[in-house]
Amino acid sequence: MDFSLERGKEVLRSTPGVLRAMLADLSDEWTAAGESPKSWSPYEVVGHLTYVEECDWIDRTRVILEHGVERVFEPVDREAGFTRFKGWKLGDLLDRFDSVRATNLKTLEGLVEVGDLRRQGVHPNFGEVTLSQLLATWVVHDLNHVGQVVKTMAKQYGEAVGPWREFLPIIDAP
Repeated sequence: MDFSLERGKEVLRSTPGVLRAMLADLSDEWTAAGESPKSWSPYEVVGHLTYVEECDWIDRTRVILEHGVERVFEPVDREAGFTRFKGWKLGDLLDRFDSVRATNLKTLEGLVEVGDLRRQGVHPNFGEVTLSQLLATWVVHDLNHVGQVVKTMAKQYGEAVGPWREFLPIIDAP
């Protein structure tokens, strides 16, 4: 499927509600545990998503539209949200993510036209990228992290499911 600005915005609009529906009323045992000591918990995923929502997608979109390939994107600290939102209640963090996402979607609506999607910018690691690639990545980034939350939570019951484990490949997925 080729990137579509309208189809992409469908996913971007839905992600805050999906995460709220999955996580808002769960205990810390579900939301604070990761798969392993080096993996992110559902809470940390929401912190990461909120942080990059504040400082990544729209900022980089503006860099492409205003500077093209003359300016390299600022690197993003993928774990900075852990510190930025440390101590926040999950409900407050979900509210913040929802609010910033809504603002960013309004900004995107007034900022980008279909004709802009081929415009290019420079990523610090990948080199030249298109606005279309950046925006498609925003969408898949959301889907990736929703999947990460689901997988992390499923693995908590890896032993509890007993013999049904063979029918639940998410538990043993890397």
